[in-house]
Amino acid sequence: MNTPIQTPLRPLEEYDNRDLPDIEPRQVDQLPPEQPKDRNRDWRIEMRYFPIAHRGHAFLALVDPDDNVVRELHGLARSKNTGKLVALGMDGARLTAVQSPRPFFDADPKAPVTVPIGTVYRGSYDDAVLGKWRTGLQAGVELNGKDLDYKAHDPSYEFGTDGGEIQNSNSANFTFGKPMHLDLSTAIRNMGLERVFPGWGRDVLDSTHRAYVAPPQVRPDTP
Repeated sequence: MNTPIQTPLRPLEEYDNRDLPDIEPRQVDQLPPEQPKDRNRDWRIEMRYFPIAHRGHAFLALVDPDDNVVRELHGLARSKNTGKLVALGMDGARLTAVQSPRPFFDADPKAPVTVPIGTVYRGSYDDAVLGKWRTGLQAGVELNGKDLDYKAHDPSYEFGTDGGEIQNSNSANFTFGKPMHLDLSTAIRNMGLERVFPGWGRDVLDSTHRAYVAPPQVRPDTP
């Protein structure tokens, strides 16, 4: 069994591309790169994670035939007050799907802070990019249309439960994988990481999903 890498939590504000917009319908058709000359070379979709102490943030990466990460698909928390991405959003933040045009956490490709879980799909440009990745982006559009509240964690998860109403970035990653027909849960299980990702196993686009609703926020200037 793999032991999760532990790292101190760093705020998202430290990263250059922190102001990524929500995925919108127009992004679904803006696929990387311009049509390649050889469309039959292998593209990969990898599942990776950013360690946060003994837990982690799971996401998907699109890797070109030359091993360059050209897109990443993340679920993140966006402040309803500032509109900016925030680390481990407090109750009341919104769960948002974003696409990064470069590695979001790995500023130095020679010294990555993210950890590979496994390749979850491999295929031609048409299959991997025009097919799978585009489907994931569409799921991101649908997720953003739900205007879901964000709940990062629940203390009960540390005692072996499923965490109740957790609805976070890992829930978003699980959701992306469903319409893409990617077996992300097996990739996690094969690495012995089943309990590393609170919120896993929740398809927030499923009609049976009971969405978490945050309690009303009290404005700081409220007497």
